[in-house]
Amino acid sequence: MIAVAAGAVMALVLGISLVWPWLSDADEEATTLAAALASGDFKNAPIPEDDVATVSAEHARITDALVEGTGAPPDVSLVGVVRRGGRIEASFQWSWVLPGDSDAWSYRTSVSMRAERGGWVATVGPDSIEPSLDSRERLDLRVDSPAPGTVVDRDGHTLLGPVDVRVIGIDKPALESANHDSAARELADVLGIDGDSYAASVAEYGPEAFVPALTIRESATDEYDLDSAARVPGYREVKQSRTLPIEKGYAPGVLGTLREATAEEIDASDGAITAGQLVGTGGITKARASDLTGTPGSRVVAVTGDGGHERTVHTRPVVDGVEVRTTLDDGLQRFATDLIADRSSPSAIIVMRPSNGDLLASALGPDDQSYPVGLVGQYAPGSTFKTVTALSLLRAGLTPASGLECPGRATVTGRSFKNADSLDPTLFGPMPLGDVMAHSCNTALLMQHDRVPQRSLTESAEALGMMQEPPPGLTGAYFGQVDPADEGVEHAAAMMGQGRVLASPLAMAVVMSSVVRGEAVRPRVMTDDEQAPVSPAPTTPLTEGEADQLRGMLRGVVTKGSLDEFRDLSGGEVIGKTGTAEWVNDQGELRLHSWVMVAQDDIVVAVFVEDGSYGSLTAGPIALTMLERINRVA
Repeated sequence: MIAVAAGAVMALVLGISLVWPWLSDADEEATTLAAALASGDFKNAPIPEDDVATVSAEHARITDALVEGTGAPPDVSLVGVVRRGGRIEASFQWSWVLPGDSDAWSYRTSVSMRAERGGWVATVGPDSIEPSLDSRERLDLRVDSPAPGTVVDRDGHTLLGPVDVRVIGIDKPALESANHDSAARELADVLGIDGDSYAASVAEYGPEAFVPALTIRESATDEYDLDSAARVPGYREVKQSRTLPIEKGYAPGVLGTLREATAEEIDASDGAITAGQLVGTGGITKARASDLTGTPGSRVVAVTGDGGHERTVHTRPVVDGVEVRTTLDDGLQRFATDLIADRSSPSAIIVMRPSNGDLLASALGPDDQSYPVGLVGQYAPGSTFKTVTALSLLRAGLTPASGLECPGRATVTGRSFKNADSLDPTLFGPMPLGDVMAHSCNTALLMQHDRVPQRSLTESAEALGMMQEPPPGLTGAYFGQVDPADEGVEHAAAMMGQGRVLASPLAMAVVMSSVVRGEAVRPRVMTDDEQAPVSPAPTTPLTEGEADQLRGMLRGVVTKGSLDEFRDLSGGEVIGKTGTAEWVNDQGELRLHSWVMVAQDDIVVAVFVEDGSYGSLTAGPIALTMLERINRVA
């Protein structure tokens, strides 16, 4: 009797398991449903076949706007299944990546599944997609734009910030495709831009695109014939606010600009940069782009079908841009820029404060020049580099009183060198090192090429701040080249700052600042950039004793050399060094780079004119005017 009963129970259980499939595992069906919830494709999902079209359409109604706004469908994964009587509750984890948000918006939903003879069947509704939705609502994305930040000078004067502009271009949908090329070329001609380049851009953009040709500040619209431009077929202008230098051409290379990221930059960013995001093109805007642009806020909203009501489901607060304070002095920057605005060749003025490395001004001339030669120019520094040579001679055992010979000419490995024509021939002959520096005798230093190895020149240049890594905000700055492998004629020429020696005006301002401070100076352009030693560290750092001897020799350039006009300048004693370097222009003519670097109290001024005369004649008067102005407002 017991055996029969046991067999009956076993049969009953077996029968139940065959008829009631909820006793079996539903993970496979739930996993398939997770994929359908993510993609919106319910053809293979565990739902009644008659409901596939309805569920798919409802899913699209609820999610399409959010998918378009985020640029990608959600990720949906199965968390687990739980039996509740004759049903199963499947739990799903949803993750949406919102624009500009490194943290995904995540939440969970649950879907009820019931047993039917064909297997497990799910009931999918709006709350299966987002748990708070009702049958009338759909999801959408709202992006709140941040207020842009500003770049200010050391006293808080705005240098870069919101500027009203007009974006001028061709609206392709307004034209027949056959007319795109001719309209692009006509507009380019009116605006004075390259017609081939703009026509190519118009051709590359999609058929519904507005293709910008030129962005014009509202304050400069009178400089363009916009009435004629408006008559070009397909013409369109869009008024916007852009974060730009408050004045066009202000401190190029220092401020930089913000622009929309290119497709290449987006692809290379691994998701860090999204379409429409602003990126910095150089200088401070590149170093602090995220601080200046802020972070857009994202709001996921539940919207009723007619759009008459919406409520916030998820929010990420907007982060406004902030103020970035620079070391620049707006008054000095403007004065320096005006001082060289009318030069006929690329020119630069660099003003630094040696005690902390602050860059006070980085001016560029003439006024139509955009390449920041003061920061990135690569030129032979001429006799200003003799400061480095003098340090090498001190390290070789000489003193400012050590006697040298200053002949009219000197020959090194078969090449003849001479002094500048401006050097008084009566000075040729014996001369102490201090006077060699004061009068800038080329031959006296050339004849010491055997005493000073090339590597010593390189190490002395490093000790005075050359060849250091650029600091934040000056990432493109050039700090010079003194190749330790140069030999023979190239080594001899390097002794007087020619040959293969190269420097920028900023690099030579750093050299003079290092002499003043007594150690290699690392420049900075942002006030929150903590002062730090130069990197890489000099092999042989500058000592105070060496700096003191250099300062004494550079004072001699003022008291008895070519910078005598600085001798009676009000304020502290002035030290300095002029420089002239020969170069050949495109016409094959021999020309001169004009250099000067001077220091007074806690100010260094370096001036460079690409096509000038001797340093004392071209660059020197500019530096004198600059120091006079600084003294007047001090």
